[in-house]
Amino acid sequence: MAAAVGVLAGCSLTPQYQRPSASLPESWAEQTAAVSDAAPTEWRELFHNAELEQLMAEALAANHDLAAAATRIEQAKATAKMASSRLVPYASLSVSGSRQREIGGNRTLASSDDSQLSVSYELDLWGANRASVQAASARVAAREYDLESTKLVLQADVASYYFQTLALKDRLAIARKNLEAARSLMSLVQVRYSNGAVSGLDVAQQRTALLSIEAELPVLQQSLTETQSALALLLGRAPQAFSVRTESLADAIPPSIAPGQPGDLLQRRPDIRAAEAGLVAANADVGVARAALYPSMQLSATGLVTDWVTGGSSTLAALATSLSQTLFDGGELNGQVQLADASRRELVETYLQTVLTSVKEVNDSLMAVSTAERRAELLTETVEQAQLALRLATSRYQAGSEDLLTVLESQSSQLNAEDSLVQARLARVNASITLFKALGGPWSAG
Repeated sequence: MAAAVGVLAGCSLTPQYQRPSASLPESWAEQTAAVSDAAPTEWRELFHNAELEQLMAEALAANHDLAAAATRIEQAKATAKMASSRLVPYASLSVSGSRQREIGGNRTLASSDDSQLSVSYELDLWGANRASVQAASARVAAREYDLESTKLVLQADVASYYFQTLALKDRLAIARKNLEAARSLMSLVQVRYSNGAVSGLDVAQQRTALLSIEAELPVLQQSLTETQSALALLLGRAPQAFSVRTESLADAIPPSIAPGQPGDLLQRRPDIRAAEAGLVAANADVGVARAALYPSMQLSATGLVTDWVTGGSSTLAALATSLSQTLFDGGELNGQVQLADASRRELVETYLQTVLTSVKEVNDSLMAVSTAERRAELLTETVEQAQLALRLATSRYQAGSEDLLTVLESQSSQLNAEDSLVQARLARVNASITLFKALGGPWSAG
């Protein structure tokens, strides 16, 4: 019987886990981003910005969503600890004593002192307890990968809001500069109107252009306030006392990012690792459900010591073995097996979808980097030409050889070109942030 129990205790009904085969391309569809040997591996290497590095450290220390993700790891570890307890015997000790005395006298009528030690152990005949431990351990890993995902998203959001703040500061500066230029032109138009060189139409047109530029300032200021408030929220701060010190986006030029190979994502992206860990846990759950279909065996030992205080003790010991098997449950246990297997198959599809989504995100980000770089280059040339056109148009208008409409069109073109260039630079920075995040950021599986 002991030999049979030993053989049975080594059985396992858990399916052997195999990672689902994902259809990954051999290379990226968009490879125009230059690959550098010094490609960044940390956020600080991506932008070399001391203020941003400080803000990211603050967010990692104070963000409440991140703290909540950390507590979920603690919960998963506690569950794993409870699952592991089933692999060892359970022991309990109880001590009891009683005295009976005669009312109004000193005579003891009866006394008893008992100590009982009980040990019980469930034989893991079909590997159910081991499968439970495996499932719990996999869920701990999944929560740890979830924490890394939350960190990655948090750092990307901090960087995105930070650079959006700088871009809005640049756009405000451009609007104010153009507002001053429009006021100077307004003064010129007023002088020419006073001298009878132009009609009141020119005055009205330039005043309209001036007010249109001025009307953009409150909108940009509101966007700046809201963006800084969103950044403060990520840092766990109240927005009232928070502001970004840096004033311009001009120096934010991220380096090239080496995308590696598509297959690297299976190890680098924490969301993929979390999805696989969940699948490992679900695979073990199938073993637990299958084991419930078969008999379970419980071993127990009890030792009882009586009257050990009075010295007249006696000892009793008992050993027991129990075997139990469900005879009829209306299909409940089979239903649990089917449910566990269906859950496992669902997570297979979830895992494969996560892998495909990651490939799409990297491809899209590579294209966004390439497009933003080219657009920024073209808009830089556009700004130069728009500034030249406005200078020429203003000089010709002052000389009386050009009408105001040409100046107004040149003025509007310059403002739009400069504003678009700032937004293109922001798009370039955001594309690098998104690409770095899509590749798994600084995290590695080790």
